Amino acid sequence: MNKTIFLIVIFAFAGIAAATFKTDTLVPIWSAWKTQHKKSYTVVEETTRFSIFVENFNKIQRLNAQSNGVTFAVNKFADLTATEFKAIYASGFLGAEQTRASRPSFRRSGPLTSLPSSVDWRNKGAVTPVKDQGQCGSCWAFSATGVLEGFNFVRTGELLSFSEQQLVDCAKDSYGCQGGWMYKAVSYAASQGIELESDYPYTAKDGRCAYDLSKINQINAGYEFVTANSSDSLKAALVKSPVSIAIEADQDVFQFYKSGVISAGCGANLDHGVLAVGYQKVGVLEGFIVKNSWGNDWGVDGYVYISTIQQLNNGQGACGILAQPLIVY
Repeated sequence: MNKTIFLIVIFAFAGIAAATFKTDTLVPIWSAWKTQHKKSYTVVEETTRFSIFVENFNKIQRLNAQSNGVTFAVNKFADLTATEFKAIYASGFLGAEQTRASRPSFRRSGPLTSLPSSVDWRNKGAVTPVKDQGQCGSCWAFSATGVLEGFNFVRTGELLSFSEQQLVDCAKDSYGCQGGWMYKAVSYAASQGIELESDYPYTAKDGRCAYDLSKINQINAGYEFVTANSSDSLKAALVKSPVSIAIEADQDVFQFYKSGVISAGCGANLDHGVLAVGYQKVGVLEGFIVKNSWGNDWGVDGYVYISTIQQLNNGQGACGILAQPLIVY
């Protein structure tokens, strides 16, 4: 079964509301999925992974049957349990260390009516292509380079791709592939500078700090947090530049996300660093445009839309997106 036929079969099954498919009927789909994602297992592991795949396949059918405006797909994470997915891909942001009272805040100027109806920094050339953190808990580093890349573009008109690996290896206030914090990463960049991705390439594993002082770019002087729990404040910050954000991404709505605006299915237990690059209507719903670091074969070409509704999660927004936005200066 080639990739095209595989996708046709998946979409056909997705149209059957909450159907439960037996193990033997999914064998050809499992084989096609393994080929598509270049997966291979030992004999023992094959049985375990296929069982997880079957469970996830049926879970995706149930999620799609809920018709909440979000669609889900059998993607590259379909052979992982929820626990494995969280441990590998949604545990890289280690949570808030500062109290809100100690955080400086970005203050929006002008009346609310001054906010444009939409913003998309991708269309302005301020966003690098979607990257892939791999099986390394370095989302915090990708979120940090994203906000630095956007800020540098706004300042200079030049789009540069900065090194996540330098942050993983050298930002000692964080823990490399075991997780970290965006504010510490951009603080490191402010004090030490940051190399280009091409000069210090990503390896998806912890390494020895080996940056070259002659290749350092001095991009920012510091950082500040956007006023928390305010959709308008995050929008106002996005008018000026892309914004680093923390979200909760350890739930099914992220593991199997394909399209649509997420407004439910995740709380505000922040565990993942990403980058907001704008906001816009998607159908009748408005969402923040969020660049992830799981490759462009996840979600909407590597992006996810998260609701702009402020009241969700006690004011922290869908998936906690309003809890801790960060910009650099």
